[in-house]
Amino acid sequence: MSFKKPKPPRLSAAAQPWRESHNTPIRKVYGRKNLVLLPQIDVQMRSNAFTHGAAAQPKAQNQASPARLVPLRVTPDKRLIEHGHWTHALQVCIPVYLSLLCRSNNLRSVSRTAAGSCQCPASARKLNIRVLSMEDIVSITVCACRPTQALLALGYFPSSPVRPSFAFDIKMLEFASQLYLHSPPNMTAWSSTLEAYLRGRGYQLAGVDIIRRKFAKAKRYYQLLVAETEVHVRKYALKTRLESQVEDSGDEEEWVDDDEELMDGDYLAECCVLCFGAVAEHDDHVPADVIVCLDACFVQKRMEPQHSSGHDAPLCHPRTRVLTDKEVKEAQVIVESMRPAPAPRTNTTEPPKDDSVETGMKVPSSVLDGCSESFKAADEKRSKASSKFFADTGLMALLCRHDKVLWLANMTTPGERQYYAIALLLKLFRALPSHLTVGILYDIGCQLHRSCTKWDFIPDYMDRIIWGIAIFHAYGHQWPCQLVYHPRKCVGFGLSDGEGCERFWSSIQKLVPPLRVSGYHQRIYTLDLQVDFLKKEGMMELGDWLRRKWDTCMDKKGKAQGVLDSCPFSELELDDFWKDQVATQTLPLVTATVNLAKNTIKSILDLKEHSKTLLVDIKKLDEAIAQGELEDVDEVMHERGELSAKRDDIEAQIRRKMGQLGVTDKQNLKALLGNKYLQVRMQARALKDRIQAKLRDRKFELDRLNRSYNQVSASERRLAEHVQTQVTRHEPSVVKSVTRFNKLCDDLSELIRTRKAPRHAVSPLKLDQKTIFSLDVDDPVWSDKGLTGEDVQVPEWLGNDDARDGIQAMLMIARCREEECYLQREVCFLSAWFVREWGYMEDCLIQCGLWFNCGFMHIPFLQILVDDDIAYYLKRQKATLLLQGALWARSLTGSTLVDVNDLNFWGPASSEFKAALASHFGARVEEPEDAESDSDKSDGSNRQEEEDLLESIEQMQLGGEEVDSIQEYLDLREAAEDRGRDEMGRSPRKRMRPLSDD
Repeated sequence: MSFKKPKPPRLSAAAQPWRESHNTPIRKVYGRKNLVLLPQIDVQMRSNAFTHGAAAQPKAQNQASPARLVPLRVTPDKRLIEHGHWTHALQVCIPVYLSLLCRSNNLRSVSRTAAGSCQCPASARKLNIRVLSMEDIVSITVCACRPTQALLALGYFPSSPVRPSFAFDIKMLEFASQLYLHSPPNMTAWSSTLEAYLRGRGYQLAGVDIIRRKFAKAKRYYQLLVAETEVHVRKYALKTRLESQVEDSGDEEEWVDDDEELMDGDYLAECCVLCFGAVAEHDDHVPADVIVCLDACFVQKRMEPQHSSGHDAPLCHPRTRVLTDKEVKEAQVIVESMRPAPAPRTNTTEPPKDDSVETGMKVPSSVLDGCSESFKAADEKRSKASSKFFADTGLMALLCRHDKVLWLANMTTPGERQYYAIALLLKLFRALPSHLTVGILYDIGCQLHRSCTKWDFIPDYMDRIIWGIAIFHAYGHQWPCQLVYHPRKCVGFGLSDGEGCERFWSSIQKLVPPLRVSGYHQRIYTLDLQVDFLKKEGMMELGDWLRRKWDTCMDKKGKAQGVLDSCPFSELELDDFWKDQVATQTLPLVTATVNLAKNTIKSILDLKEHSKTLLVDIKKLDEAIAQGELEDVDEVMHERGELSAKRDDIEAQIRRKMGQLGVTDKQNLKALLGNKYLQVRMQARALKDRIQAKLRDRKFELDRLNRSYNQVSASERRLAEHVQTQVTRHEPSVVKSVTRFNKLCDDLSELIRTRKAPRHAVSPLKLDQKTIFSLDVDDPVWSDKGLTGEDVQVPEWLGNDDARDGIQAMLMIARCREEECYLQREVCFLSAWFVREWGYMEDCLIQCGLWFNCGFMHIPFLQILVDDDIAYYLKRQKATLLLQGALWARSLTGSTLVDVNDLNFWGPASSEFKAALASHFGARVEEPEDAESDSDKSDGSNRQEEEDLLESIEQMQLGGEEVDSIQEYLDLREAAEDRGRDEMGRSPRKRMRPLSDD
């Protein structure tokens, strides 16, 4: 009898929860009999926020889940924690930075001695920090309580806000910041060069690539500190201005406590002075008060982060130009809810539909469909950037006509969606006053206009919009579309070209490589820095821009006026020619279908029946009027007039359609329903109308190309090449239509030869493909012999060169007149903005030196505040503003755009402008701060006099003297104001109102 080795007892399901729940066998390690590997167990938080391990298998229905919820400790993101520390540190560093600028004379002579000592005991913790500069590496020790403020007071900026180990010279950070605004950012090259330079001088650094990581972070937050400081001082200036206005008016309701609301009102004026420097009423001479352009760029992409790292630290510029995700999502919801989903495509071929003009549009649907097929931007489903490899696929920008960025939208879709443009337009209209109109130039402006009209995306603003297409993209549109939307033919755009976005994309193309691999917030922050830099650089050139545009406008107007004077037609005749051309070339075209003649005959029969019904109604009204049985005769006569007008319109339609058929009223229309000859002739007629329309479009599109043959500039050559490419793109379709027309002509000749056509029928002339593009007036293409029974007379706007040249000159003069109005208004806005800003600067400087915080109706107390740091910063801004005004006045002097006497009322004296220009162009160099000059001595004596004055006023307040007996105080105040005027120039600050008895 043999015995088998007994098997080990199997555990129950309760004893093997891990095996039953995962249905996974026990794994044993090879060579290790006693080592058993248990299967992986899911560990999940109660909030289901994180799961470790493989996904759990579905459990049986009769089984209880043995899984246990194990709470895990989630480690906060270190980047978010560090950014929170930086946010707090920068807010408290703004006064320190202002003090540093004041003490160092704008970083010209930075003192490395601490301005103040720390209050911590000697036993407090100290930090040993290595400071890098362009000259050396030094080690300093600061207290650990406030290291960022302590380092900044010494002229250094740390790489970390709490316990920094490295710091950098603030001069080097400022140099690098300016360098990377003028050139492509490259932290690796900068850090490697600096490290090699320092190592060559004998300084050693522990670690690999340590400078790049530390320096990049320090530069990033230093730039943020500079931006926050600028916004802080701007808020101070706006509050000071508002307080002065409230004090003068006595209306406390005008006070605004919200800083964001205060800055939002100043946003558009900061973006563009010429567009929003002042607020004016709507000008009836120009339909558009503001002209903007839209465009998308799919080159500015950002790659998908590796390992799903997500967003970086939420770094945000205080005056960001990028729309938030919430604003874009709002526009997306509007578009997707208003526009229905597209119908699924089928393999069946739909019959061609009759062409027509949609409600609210001015061009036929076939033209809009052709424009949509010509542009990739119009196809939202076309993929221009892979969303698989790129987290952000591009940018869409909204700029004014002066190439100043108003807002940007970050795109995350593969194609160019319309809701990005809608989001930008909603942002613009919500920031504009309700009485201003806007002209919008977009490369597919006709398609956006069509969508907004058809689906009612922005109903509250449609009556305030003038739609147009950018001038460089206009030649890709159908000619009827150009007649309506081209900025040189559309009323309201002046000489604006709508290509400001293209110039903006060109200016930031250096950011493409570094931003391709940057974080989400870092990319937006870098774009904001570049936009702010371009805006400040462009401020100096506004005078040159206005002068250049004015001279160009006058030159074009003079040339066009010369052509118009030599034209044999009057301006009224040319205007009639132009209206007839637009009306003719924007008519819907008839589709050359087989059943065209049959459908036309049926339409004529229906119209005749309707006309008979109207005639019966008219006779009944005539009989009632003749019998005199009506009470309200006027109402009946009005009704009869409407019926008569309607019948006349129907009779005109019948005559037009009968002319298309080429039949007389005596013929039986019902007998012609199956006529083969009439069917072929109607097809040939519709096809020839299309050929004529395409040839006319080609002729007018080539006009600019033929006029620019003698241009030698690179831009003109590129534009001519672009026009030639777009025009020749339509030639194959014309040749195909000519071939089809000649085939129909052969069919008509065969029907005539076999006597299946009416008596005296004539076959139409065939077209020559070789000479079809010569566009000769006597070419057979313009003759409708054999199709209508009579030849069509060529209109003047098509066959007369003088008429065409006169129409172009008339349109150019109209656009130049609009441009004159725009430029004159922009000069007024520029002057008003400068005068206002100059007055604000002087008021704020006086307030910094002697700030009276007074009540609105009486003076309960007198508070004295002296802030030299803000005063110094404001003086630097005032010097920049003075230089801007000097450059603007220098450019506008001698131009007929502005009166020279108006420049004398800007605020500064002519001597101040001359001194600013001399200093800017290097004629005079500012003396160093340590060199004591007469002005420094006088400034010191003035400050001593001010201190004595303030001390006297304070003694009066402490002595409890009554306000009624304050004549001495008024004399002292007047002396202080006189001293302020002598120092600051002519001040527009108003005197304080007489004190009340309270």
